[in-house]
Amino acid sequence: MTDSLSQLPQVRKSWQEAWTDAIKVWNPYVLLREPTWCESVLSAKKEGLSGSFAMIRLIDHRIVIDFESVIKYGVEEFAQQILAHEIGHHVLIPANRYDNVGLIRRMRLALAGIENRVPFVANLYSDIIINDTLQRVHGLDMAAVYARLQQGVSIDSPLHTWYMRIYEYLWGLKRGLLSGKNQTPAIDADASLAASLIRSYAREWLDGAGRFALLAYPYLIEDAQYQKARNELIRHLDSEKSGEGGEIAGGMAEIDDSIADSIVDPRSEALSEAEDEKDQAKKPSISKQKSIQGGTGPKQRYQQPGVYIDMMRQANPSADDNLLLIRYYKEIAQPYLVPFPVEESSPLAEVLPEGTDLWEPGDPIEELDWFETAVTSPVIVPGITTRSRVYSPDTDSSTSPNPYNLYVGIDCSGSMNNPRHNFSWPICAGTIVSLSALRAGAKVMACLSGEPGSFLETDGFIKAEKDVLKVLTSYLGTGYAYGIPRLLTEHIDRVKGKTHLLIVSDDDIFSMLQAKSPTGKGTNFDIAQQALIRGDGGGTFVLHSRRNWRPKEVGVLKNMGWNIHFVTDEKEMLAFAKAFACQFYDKNRKR
Repeated sequence: MTDSLSQLPQVRKSWQEAWTDAIKVWNPYVLLREPTWCESVLSAKKEGLSGSFAMIRLIDHRIVIDFESVIKYGVEEFAQQILAHEIGHHVLIPANRYDNVGLIRRMRLALAGIENRVPFVANLYSDIIINDTLQRVHGLDMAAVYARLQQGVSIDSPLHTWYMRIYEYLWGLKRGLLSGKNQTPAIDADASLAASLIRSYAREWLDGAGRFALLAYPYLIEDAQYQKARNELIRHLDSEKSGEGGEIAGGMAEIDDSIADSIVDPRSEALSEAEDEKDQAKKPSISKQKSIQGGTGPKQRYQQPGVYIDMMRQANPSADDNLLLIRYYKEIAQPYLVPFPVEESSPLAEVLPEGTDLWEPGDPIEELDWFETAVTSPVIVPGITTRSRVYSPDTDSSTSPNPYNLYVGIDCSGSMNNPRHNFSWPICAGTIVSLSALRAGAKVMACLSGEPGSFLETDGFIKAEKDVLKVLTSYLGTGYAYGIPRLLTEHIDRVKGKTHLLIVSDDDIFSMLQAKSPTGKGTNFDIAQQALIRGDGGGTFVLHSRRNWRPKEVGVLKNMGWNIHFVTDEKEMLAFAKAFACQFYDKNRKR
């Protein structure tokens, strides 16, 4: 340790000097900040680096170098090669958060059943693509780096032997120089195929990712062999957590059938047609691999939410499950939202101040009136004392109607799917109508209810998309129906403008309606009727039920003024949500 400390100043100086040359290997115009130089394993761990002597972060396009480990592994003289390799992760593979998820997405299809190995295999694949490019195209002696790293290393796992044998094929090295003595004809054949694959897909590396993973599959099935290989190759894992802390990449919830076309085992491609047919009888076909992932949601085009969350957390281990679930349902709802409203202004109209209204977090910041806020209270509390100025046009010309506020209540009793584990059509429909309402400028109050039991709701009518979706994508699993007493909320009276009430439930709602009101007067039917009057914007029940079920009770609701929409299959909620959003919130629609 003392000897290592004495070397640190000189090693650091030489590596800093090599940084510019490493940049030039790829392109002198590459813009990357100088790496974070750590002089001890402890300081490297604080940066997120452990096991290896280098790592990258996509969140801030940073490289981290651990000099203590560099000296420990004896690679201090290879500064340019190692730094160029780390730069390669930023400019070639995975390069960005989107392609990083794309890489994981393909390998998950290939490694069905052992998806937890994907980040490990993705790191190995990325390394070999970069290293071969540096050795063959840019003339750096990467073989010398690996020869040094392999000195004194025990090679007991077949995966380790296979992986290093690939380098020997790529660079024309003597058999066993990197891969050791545990050679077998099968490992040798697989390494030869992998070397050809690396050269063939050097530029289109995403298309080669699934093939590489299928070659690695047999060496990863057994947990003990996987753990042994991981321990032996730990010093090479520099990009396994490269996406940690980053933003959520979009467009990953939908299943892309074209991806499955690249999930092909190179062993099968190398066999004759007859041998291929015989081999396929023993291995899952591409169509079976696709069915492993499954399809759900609109047009059966989306992954299950649990699969999506697991995939995105592999790309970013620190990702918040709630935010991932919100992103999942938002992506699915996006194609069905009303278009952004386009309004014509009245150039001759004079805009006059009308008064003030409550300014809440999520409202446009430019609408906040600081003077009126200060007059209200010297202590500023967002959403409590903050005020916004309300203006109205002084004109005789007609104006567009204000969009109705939306109260969306969704049954979250024990009979409803948990939207985190299985796709939920009610939550998808609620997301579509809520986002459409917010897009049109309305305020939304969301409520999940499974009663008798519990409920969860937003803090009144708000414009904060994240808060609305956070409530909608939660889960209770209590009670038997949506709690009609939730409509007693005072927020319906306080919000400015008319409010449409939308309740999504099933036929158990009639038992809830007939129950005694918590006010001690009448039944919950009375609450439903009073809520319509207070909201003054109409109301709709969407019920998963037969149309001829409980005709008397349905008649009572209709006489109150409620619209009743029946669905016999939850998938029909998508069509309802599209029509509802278009009717109430598409300002561009001709009426």
